[in-house]
Amino acid sequence: MLKRLDESWFDAIFDIMEEAFPWSERRTREEQRALFSLMEYEVYGWVEKDTLLAFLAAWNLDSIRFGEHLATRKDQRNHHIGQKLFQAYEELSKIPLVFEVELPDHALARRRIGFYERLQYHYYGDVEYYQGSFHEMATPQPLRLMMKNPHLSDGEVNRIIDLIYERVYRQARFF
Repeated sequence: MLKRLDESWFDAIFDIMEEAFPWSERRTREEQRALFSLMEYEVYGWVEKDTLLAFLAAWNLDSIRFGEHLATRKDQRNHHIGQKLFQAYEELSKIPLVFEVELPDHALARRRIGFYERLQYHYYGDVEYYQGSFHEMATPQPLRLMMKNPHLSDGEVNRIIDLIYERVYRQARFF
């Protein structure tokens, strides 16, 4: 069942995050924990029998919600838990949900993109986007954005990117 998670769930969240995301796509443990003090940051989880099976970390940025991390415990993957969590989170608000995905240059990335497309999300593959840097020496990760609205102009997508860089990554956009 969907549950808003507070900082008491942090270790379980971070364990799944470390398992699901490479170092370049996540903050340090201390930086990630500090996000719980921010009003615009929230984490929802799929919890069964007091065990966290999956989580979605998102930012409320007024005009959009930016889904930064979605991950399922390795032993729970392919049981539709991520889909249930994602759909339940979507139902909490009418504010559009935007998130990053990898470029479709390998099978797992194409599978992830397909997951979101089945949920009626549109892949904005023509608009250049890089994940903001979580580490000083990290190479910028080329990604793309996905949203339910398939009719946004490149200018509208770029305004969303500017908002993400300003409010989430808190760094100047470099592309």
